[in-house]
Amino acid sequence: MPNSLPVSTTNPNHLGTSHSGWGRCVLLALLGLGLDGRRIFVECGLDPDVQGQSLVRNPVSRMQYVWQRAETSVEDKNLLATSIVRYMNASSFHALGFGLYASSSIAGLFQRMCRYCEVISSSVKMECGFEGRNFRYRIVDLRPVKSHLTSVVALLYLIRICHELSGPEVSPIRIDVPWEDGQYNEAIQREMDSPIYFRQPHHGLTFDAKVARRPLPSGQSQLASLQDRLCREYLHSLEEHRHFPSRVRLKILQSLSSNMIAVGAIADSLHMSPRTLQRRLLAEGTSFRAILRDVRIELVQEYASNPDVPATQIAYMLGFGGVSQFSTQFKSWFGQTLTDYRAELGMGNA
Repeated sequence: MPNSLPVSTTNPNHLGTSHSGWGRCVLLALLGLGLDGRRIFVECGLDPDVQGQSLVRNPVSRMQYVWQRAETSVEDKNLLATSIVRYMNASSFHALGFGLYASSSIAGLFQRMCRYCEVISSSVKMECGFEGRNFRYRIVDLRPVKSHLTSVVALLYLIRICHELSGPEVSPIRIDVPWEDGQYNEAIQREMDSPIYFRQPHHGLTFDAKVARRPLPSGQSQLASLQDRLCREYLHSLEEHRHFPSRVRLKILQSLSSNMIAVGAIADSLHMSPRTLQRRLLAEGTSFRAILRDVRIELVQEYASNPDVPATQIAYMLGFGGVSQFSTQFKSWFGQTLTDYRAELGMGNA
């Protein structure tokens, strides 16, 4: 970890927040492995004593470094991942956990997870759906400082619920992971005897569609509906107390890679007209164009500092139409090309 947090984290909520249930499980796992988890949290700007409290949420801009520090503090990453999952339960993420356990099918479970994933974190996007004979689920990590550990833990947690509800024989027919060195293979294969496909764009699971649709004997529709309502109320309370420019910022962040970042699309996602959105931002002393620019500049500095991320991928992640458009904009921001920028940081070619 750097000696101090990056400049972009001076506004701690610029990447949104995540439920402190994550923090509690990571903290307990670190302590259980004999590591000074409390010190890691304090050094990352978080209070270890409030982790797990239902109304506490951690700024993602700080929690992302907890995940990174945890991942680099152990020799056995597989043991760390399984240890974190061991502390996760139905109450870890407000009403969402109970809703998952009340789902009527495997597909319903993952659809519920996607629908209310912001309960867990506003810096992750989850997608799922039926594609022919398959049912696919994937996790899109929106954090600048990524850790495979976070997504691996989420996959292991969901598979554990699937096994608890339908038996150990129900497993995905395919597992997608972005890495190529097999760093978490042991933890995954301990829970799932499924083929792993490496160097994929995102973490993901694929199930046989028939298995995904099969009714679960534990399904409780009334309980699931109640938990859904509690999740909606919880998310609504987050929206009500969130600074409006920050809400727009998060919507832009969540939409960048899908290239749905026109003011009209963001306004639609906030259930208002583009004119109303612009008027409310003007009242706060800013504009949609300024927020979009600031988000891109903050993120591009994070991405540019990683030599393994090529210019084409950065352009995609920032929502540009192509690398040429991105390169022109990068030079206007920093007065030099990405290659020259990285050369000054002592990196190789972009």
